[in-house]
Amino acid sequence: MPSRRVSRENVLRGAAVAAITAAITLAAACSDEDTVNTVPPPWPTQTTSPDGPPKPPTTTSTTTRPPTPTATVSGTT
Repeated sequence: MPSRRVSRENVLRGAAVAAITAAITLAAACSDEDTVNTVPPPWPTQTTSPDGPPKPPTTTSTTTRPPTPTATVSGTT
């Protein structure tokens, strides 16, 4: 049965894999690439009146009624 000793080549290969994996993980964690497009666009300017029930007109004109005619009947007291 062959010996189960770890060869120097396998140790170096394992260390290289661990170093590369750590470098890639660190680079991905420090990257701001995933946050570049997270700023929302500015809100559009409002060009129409807001939704809701209609409001009464804001004019300040007052309406006056014409005077009511009074009729006098002759011959009555």
